[in-house]
Order: sequence, then C-alpha cells, then structure tokens
Amino acid sequence: MTVANEKNDAKRRRRGPAPLSDTDKRGHTVSVRLNAAELAWLDQARAAVSMQRGEYLRAAALGKLPPTIPELNQTAWIALSRAAANLNQIAHRLNAGETLPLAEVQTELAAFRRDLIGVTK
Repeated sequence: MTVANEKNDAKRRRRGPAPLSDTDKRGHTVSVRLNAAELAWLDQARAAVSMQRGEYLRAAALGKLPPTIPELNQTAWIALSRAAANLNQIAHRLNAGETLPLAEVQTELAAFRRDLIGVTK
C-alpha cells in the first residue's frame, strides 16, 4: 500500500463506534398499534427500566428484559447507604488520627447492624 492510499484510507475512516456487520444491522421495522391504556402500561414499564419504547419491546420479545428492583429493596438500599456513609466518615476520621469517643463508634456500628439485618426501632 502506498502512502497516498494510506492517507485516503485515513480520511475515509469514520469516528464513533465500528459499523455493525450485516447480520447485526437492524433493518426491519415492525409497527404496533396500542390503545391508550396499553400505551400507558408500556410507558410505565419501560420507564421503570430506563428504556425507549422500541428498545423495551425488542427486549421483551427476545426475553431479555432487565430485572426490576422491588421498591422494598430500594428502600433498604437507601438505609444501608446512609449507615455505610456514616461508618465511612468514622473510618476517615480515625485514619486521619482523630480520636473518637467509643460510645459514638459503638452507636454507629449498632445502627449499621440493625439496618443490615432489617431490625427497626
């Protein structure tokens, strides 16, 4: 290959992701008609997993929908995140050489344990 051909090839290269192969390209369109209730259900379902309508329908048809996280798990996650952040602040202060009252450390550890095993006061 000559230098001129290499320069021409470099000019023809596109930015962005590599082009899809012919087998991976999606060239077929399928239209679906929905009533208002069905569209509302579709929009609610796809919003829960942050997908576009077509993307959601394709994933559903292929059986590849992402799992939805139940509301209870999200609530537990938030509680554990707060407790973990408090423990992280204590660890940061201890690593910086600061001395903390033992009662404060024990209180935070007990709160973290309660949140972890799901015990409420």
